Amino acid sequence: MAIIKPPESIMIGLAEATAIYAIYQSALPSHTDIRAAKPHDTDVEAARKKAAWTSAAVLGFVYLLTRDLNSFLLGGLALGGIDFLTKHANGTDPKTGKLSAAPAGGAITSAGTGNAEAYPMPDYTDSPDMSYAS
Repeated sequence: MAIIKPPESIMIGLAEATAIYAIYQSALPSHTDIRAAKPHDTDVEAARKKAAWTSAAVLGFVYLLTRDLNSFLLGGLALGGIDFLTKHANGTDPKTGKLSAAPAGGAITSAGTGNAEAYPMPDYTDSPDMSYAS
């Protein structure tokens, strides 16, 4: 049940969307910087979650003040869209420009890509013992 008239409701929803955009811009680096980093960075993911919870708190607070479902839905749509774009940018591999699957152990730390760099496997491709050509 809307207490506020539709034009005011839309203005409040757009103000919420602007506030959510400002929260994400202040909490995270630009999407270009996120896409240029290694995919599934834990620091970016932690900042994204913090921005999402802060934005949800703003939406909840405004809803409690206005009791207007229409503005809440507009703000929620903005939150979902901005969060999706940020999560997509964090999952993109800068080498291929495509989404990469998350590693089995979870997100990649900003220090490296996990055990693949810490414990490299020997390369046996040039070994004469490994030739199977007949």
